Amino acid sequence: MDIDLELSIDQPTAGHFYWTIVCLGQAGDGPRVVDYSRGPMPTRGLATAAGLDALMRHQEVGADLGTPASRLRLGPIADAARRFH
Repeated sequence: MDIDLELSIDQPTAGHFYWTIVCLGQAGDGPRVVDYSRGPMPTRGLATAAGLDALMRHQEVGADLGTPASRLRLGPIADAARRFH
């Protein structure tokens, strides 16, 4: 079964970017947050790169929605972005 995941980037405050991965679910189901950034990132590019990194990890494990990306091994972009906050 394919699970549709969507990455969104938000900037609720100037200079603070957050990524969120949402499972769109089946018809009739509401969207559900799968994973999210643990703190702000200074640029949209860093937030996008870190979010894409997490999204790829979720796809690699078959979108195991019980395993947040915080327990997955993230790549160097996500690790570098964490140093900014």
